[in-house]
Amino acid sequence: MGTASAGAPHKGFRIDWAVWRRTFLQLTCLLVGAMMFYRGLLNLFGYPSPWVSLFPGTPILGALCRVPEYWERWTLGPIFMGGVFGIVLMWRELRIGWWIFTALNFLVGYWFIFILEDIWQHHVLPHIVFSAVFLPFYPGMKRSEWLAARINGLLARIAELALSQLTRPWVARLVEAVPFLHRKLNALLINRIVMQARPRPHPFSTMAPYTSWSSLTDRTWAGRHLGVSEIDQDSLPGWKGEAGLKPLFERPDGTQVLCPKSTCLFPSFAQYLTDGFLRTVPESIGGDTPDPERRKRNTSNHEIDLCPLYGRTPEQTRLLRVPDPDHAHRGMLRSQRIGGEEFPEFLFADGEIRPEFEGLDPPLGLTDLLKSCASDDPATAAGARAFRDALFAVGGDRVNSVPQVSMMNTLFLREHNRLAHEIGARHPDWDDTRVFETARNVVVVQFIKIVVEDYINHIAPFALHLMADPSVCWHAPWNKPNWITTEFSLLYRWHALIPDAITWGGTEHPVGRSYFMNNLPLIQTGLKRGFEDMSAQPAARLGPRNTNDTLLNIEWDSIRQGRICELAPYNRYRSYLGQAPAKTFDEISSDPAVAAQLARAYRSVDEVDFFTGIFCEDRVPGSPLPRTILSFVALDAFSQALPNPLLSEHVFPPPPGFDGNPEMEHPTFTRYGWEQIGACGSLRDIIARNVEAPETLAFIGMTRPGWQGE
Repeated sequence: MGTASAGAPHKGFRIDWAVWRRTFLQLTCLLVGAMMFYRGLLNLFGYPSPWVSLFPGTPILGALCRVPEYWERWTLGPIFMGGVFGIVLMWRELRIGWWIFTALNFLVGYWFIFILEDIWQHHVLPHIVFSAVFLPFYPGMKRSEWLAARINGLLARIAELALSQLTRPWVARLVEAVPFLHRKLNALLINRIVMQARPRPHPFSTMAPYTSWSSLTDRTWAGRHLGVSEIDQDSLPGWKGEAGLKPLFERPDGTQVLCPKSTCLFPSFAQYLTDGFLRTVPESIGGDTPDPERRKRNTSNHEIDLCPLYGRTPEQTRLLRVPDPDHAHRGMLRSQRIGGEEFPEFLFADGEIRPEFEGLDPPLGLTDLLKSCASDDPATAAGARAFRDALFAVGGDRVNSVPQVSMMNTLFLREHNRLAHEIGARHPDWDDTRVFETARNVVVVQFIKIVVEDYINHIAPFALHLMADPSVCWHAPWNKPNWITTEFSLLYRWHALIPDAITWGGTEHPVGRSYFMNNLPLIQTGLKRGFEDMSAQPAARLGPRNTNDTLLNIEWDSIRQGRICELAPYNRYRSYLGQAPAKTFDEISSDPAVAAQLARAYRSVDEVDFFTGIFCEDRVPGSPLPRTILSFVALDAFSQALPNPLLSEHVFPPPPGFDGNPEMEHPTFTRYGWEQIGACGSLRDIIARNVEAPETLAFIGMTRPGWQGE
């Protein structure tokens, strides 16, 4: 027999861990589990002792609150048994078992050292070893989805309970009295609101039902939170008829229900805000052949940039600025004086768009208005011409839609020009462009502050005042570039909020055809009185069966847009936001008539259109909005507003030493601009700076006077 050569490999004893791991884990569980079980029994029953009262001499507590005399030992029994439970979970390959077992082992160690004052090597060291011996098995264990869901559900209920206390004014005032606590809770709330849904970038857009480089980068298509629906859109209910959707929006007896919380200032601001970035392309452009596919696209900048004021493009911005200004008018926007008040310049002159404004987006609805100007009916033609001649030259094609939106735009026009005057006076060496850009920086940030601290605080059901703190998002996972989604463009169709008639300067204007593209109420009433009037009138209730007859066709148009974009059904969005899907129609609405009509229209609760479902929900107590709309509006408002470039970590904060050196300037806003930002927290603050006799300004607010919460 020959001997093995010196170079031959030697096969030693090896254990295949993949094969034997499970066996070793079970043996370890049996050995350690037996020791833990024995020690549990020993501490429960091995130290017999009489029971003593924790409150001797107290009649009731003394009898009820009794423990074994050796309670220090007896208490260890349940702890050891809890460790056995953790081992059982590890036997089942669940990671949570190791965490339970280890936590209880640390508790045992603490108990022996600080309660029993025992020799730690005899009792504590083995428990550290017990946890350590399971570590090699831990990577192969799995997460318990069932247990994680239960724990997450419990934590969610605890969080909901805690947040519900913020609806109590006294709790909110207590928190706000401690600035550090207020800031921390503000950040917690904002992050919780935004993280209800997946942060951007979304994997889908309206470009295609699949993900591609183009669909992830071409923002002329709308983003989308969820992929396309699997439901045949042609099988969904129509608008008219007993089984149609119209009865869900029209008033059954013609009576409008008012909102208990909101004034007309709320929808006025909401429309101005959203007109800046919700810019869906219409099906028909300039009277051409309608193309439904256009509804999937947009012309948005996807930013809160006040483009209704400044224009959507650099060229439009140039057209809106004062051309070749003298030293006193550096950085200003074009304006005119009417009745002693400042307004934008008119778009038309002598029946034609003025040549200097031909690069602006034409107002939506202008084609129909111009047709009315040529009407054979003299009264119709005269009225249309008066409306046409009062149209303003502005940055947004929707600003002239109703006088409330023109009112908002006029306010920020005045604020920009006021700031440009003040900044220019403090910096006589600056050129026209630098004064303009600095004033715009300040106005945009002030507007975002109003969005959060006036508008969002109005819709929030909390009594706690939410703050526009940019630092909340600086290192947050949701600090990503904006991209407006098609869902967001639909859930902001708040037509039911509009009352049947709106009063301007004591004159009631019915909301009908003659109210649209009509700036005359604003011009005749004036800015100050206009804001006072909007704050004095209640808005209507947002929800089912409350839309003005003249706006019903827009509700159906919105449902159609959702189907053109093949939006997922309503229930999918509830799940997406972490809400339980509705199993019955009365889980969507507590109104029996609404639930019954939903049942007549849809074959299944899982087929309800996104738009129909969100507007049929009940209003959230303390808020003017239904639940799903409130969730989307809040999360999109924060995630769209706070990542604004002007609020970034390297742009917004003042330089070091700024507070201690009054001569130091803020490089983005100037010192004066920074002070103006700090002093602005509501629309009223801006209005008071830009009207005559601000000390006589009446109530201005989105929340009705006397609102006490619900």
